[in-house]
Amino acid sequence: MLRIAVAIVMATLILAGVGAVTFMHAFGPRDGESIAHARVDMAARELERRVNQPGPGVDAQTLAATQFTGAVAGADVQAYAWRGSTSDADGARVDVRLRASVQPQASRELFQPGVAAGSAAECFRFHVRQGRASYRPIECPASMPSATPTPQPPATASPSPTTLPTPSAAP
Repeated sequence: MLRIAVAIVMATLILAGVGAVTFMHAFGPRDGESIAHARVDMAARELERRVNQPGPGVDAQTLAATQFTGAVAGADVQAYAWRGSTSDADGARVDVRLRASVQPQASRELFQPGVAAGSAAECFRFHVRQGRASYRPIECPASMPSATPTPQPPATASPSPTTLPTPSAAP
């Protein structure tokens, strides 16, 4: 009889523990770090989609200045290195850092989880070739360069000289 009572008490304690862990996992605060990493990943995919069809001969600096700036999918985008052109065999290469922050939010409804604070920062190298783009994660530099890309004017042919008529000397 004592063994049965001990077994019932142990089973009750185990079920209560499992129930408490399940409740805390289901209704406790969500992890802000995971949310921030998801935003960074979503931003990288969105940037790849955005630059997937570049024109021929677009230089990396122009891509960095026009496509890899601002905020995308909840992440801040900072281009810090670039090289090449979409017409090059290796394509244009743009290195970017994507950062996302999640502010803590208290639960507003019963059984609705709140959100814990979190942040994420990851670096990626985008390869943009004529007709396609791809990216891969890279290690962020120890100190972030403070380069600011500016769009380069397209190369155009210089206008041909025009001959102006000579003024006549007649009054």
